Amino acid sequence: MAKFPKVPKGIPKKGPPKPPAFAPKKFAPKSVPKKFEQANPPVFIPKATHGQPISDFRFPSKEPVQAPPAIPSRLSLDSEFDAPVPRGGAKAKKIPMHPRDFLLSEEEKQAPHHIAKVNKWRSWPLFVMGLTAFGIGVYGVQLYISITEAPEVEGGVPEDLSDRFDKEADGYDEKVNMAETMLFLKGKRKLLLAKAKGHVLESAVGTGRNIPYYPTKKCETVTLLDQSAPMLAVAKRKWKDEQPEYFHRVFFKNQSALDPITPPYDAQDGYDTVIQTMGLCSTAEPEKLLQNLEAATKEDGGQILLLEHGKSHWEWLNKLLDKTAPAHANEHGCWWNKDIGKIVQDSGLEVVAMRRYNFGTTWWIEMKPRKGMRTKQAKSAGVVFQQAPLPLPSGAVAQKPWWNFWG
Repeated sequence: MAKFPKVPKGIPKKGPPKPPAFAPKKFAPKSVPKKFEQANPPVFIPKATHGQPISDFRFPSKEPVQAPPAIPSRLSLDSEFDAPVPRGGAKAKKIPMHPRDFLLSEEEKQAPHHIAKVNKWRSWPLFVMGLTAFGIGVYGVQLYISITEAPEVEGGVPEDLSDRFDKEADGYDEKVNMAETMLFLKGKRKLLLAKAKGHVLESAVGTGRNIPYYPTKKCETVTLLDQSAPMLAVAKRKWKDEQPEYFHRVFFKNQSALDPITPPYDAQDGYDTVIQTMGLCSTAEPEKLLQNLEAATKEDGGQILLLEHGKSHWEWLNKLLDKTAPAHANEHGCWWNKDIGKIVQDSGLEVVAMRRYNFGTTWWIEMKPRKGMRTKQAKSAGVVFQQAPLPLPSGAVAQKPWWNFWG
């Protein structure tokens, strides 16, 4: 019988111990805070395996199974989250406005620090509304006093009021800011300037209150015109500050809008857009001014945009404007009681759109020039437009002067 060889010393006779069998860790749910505990927690029904009928399952307890609590809704449930809000008759209770309030207990909601925080945030809207009402009231009282107690002008108002604008150039923006804010004129200026495109002319630019709203990406050139040199100087400084990258394509003309207006070299057919805001009130010949703007506008596709102020829809307001117009014009150089609609009608221009705001005192007018009127008015004024050089036909060579023979 064969014998097995002996095991050398140092080698264990038994094999290595077997690893312990894998035992999955039992699930231990975390403890729930007391304020989130429920009186009757729901019991979830286990899912049935394939082929096993639902009737074979038994609930772990004899108590009836409760459905999970519904998520509270601000529109359909009251503050107790257990009954729908009545749609008529009874007044609905207040519902917490912040999502975190759903997690606060009743004791925390009644805490002094929580009540102080809620009262603090509720006081801000009331403070803003009160401050706004106070400002409107003060402005209304000042306006009423200035209208009812307007002083009479001795000797009458002169026809030329351009020197008034020269004196008020530096502080003009501060004087009109409050009034334009109350009448929402800044937004209307922005909407009007959004229509500007191509070669643009702005007549009666003043201190340049429209400069921040210019869509420079749609404008090839911009010409700013005003009779007042101090006003035009303020507009020039403002453009450098607001849009310096476009300053090299802006032209400044110190002249009256009643005189013939020469467009830039690239716009010999006329300006694509002509804009004027609050300019008819400051001229003694408003019809002639509009016709002169028409002569400077391109006949094919050109547009004239006006934002003016004048007579109202209401007769009682027109009487107040008529009463205070001489004193206002003598001080500020502006007649605010002109009938803008009649002026536009007498000028003969074609009206595309007309809207009125602020009891009818603010006029938004869009017009376009008539065919042939540009050439006719230019000839009557003795203006000769410089024609741009015509392009050479294909294959032709331009003739050079004799001193360029080496070129």
